[in-house]
Amino acid sequence: MDLTTAPSTASRDDAAADPPPAAVAHDATRRLLPVQPRTMVEQAAEAVVAAAARGLFLPGDRLVEAEIARDLGISRVPVREALRLLESQGIVVSTPYKGMRLMQVTNRGVAELMRVRLALESLALREALVSGPAPEAIAALRRAAERYRDAAETPGGDAAAAVLADEAFHGALCRASGNVTLHGVWHSLARQLAVLWGLSAPFKDQSETAREHDAILDRLAARDAAGAEAALAEHIGWHLHFDFEAAVEQRRRQRSAA
Repeated sequence: MDLTTAPSTASRDDAAADPPPAAVAHDATRRLLPVQPRTMVEQAAEAVVAAAARGLFLPGDRLVEAEIARDLGISRVPVREALRLLESQGIVVSTPYKGMRLMQVTNRGVAELMRVRLALESLALREALVSGPAPEAIAALRRAAERYRDAAETPGGDAAAAVLADEAFHGALCRASGNVTLHGVWHSLARQLAVLWGLSAPFKDQSETAREHDAILDRLAARDAAGAEAALAEHIGWHLHFDFEAAVEQRRRQRSAA
């Protein structure tokens, strides 16, 4: 089982914001320990999410620490920490006597999450338009949209790459708001969304998704608030009506038959 994946854009951005170790004063009286790199833990967490996006892990599957560590070629310690991190983000659930499992997916739960996501991203659009979206923000969104199109339309491409590109696009949309709190809340949900995008991707034309990204961007660039929100609602609305429970069962049957 190949669990490897490249770090997500959001993780790289977060890492860039951290102060370098040299910036920590070497004071014997300090009360806080120096910040330690969490790269291996983050990469292990991203690898699990990417595996879920590819369908290697399906909702309810047990996540065995030793097996993941073996596949990634690392020790069990960062994997254990990665699973704890994913548990805090709602992607992994720990059940007594059953161990760690990938989150369960129900249509009701997805609908609740998507409504929250729509509210956050709609607010991001409105706040980005208050003073006019910065040219650099629009440029970043255009680049993210193009990366998604490249990943989604590459024949035989990696499903996880398209999911990460989709995550990067919507993360950039929230970042364009200039509202750090809003982006932080959205980012806390991003990995749950990535699992869901991976489940639904085989059932939707990814070229259509790319066109929807462009429609949102075109209206944002034109400062058309109502049009941008309508395009976003249409884009996210597909997930509100998709039968995720049936998709999980179909993916499970396909995996069993392989």
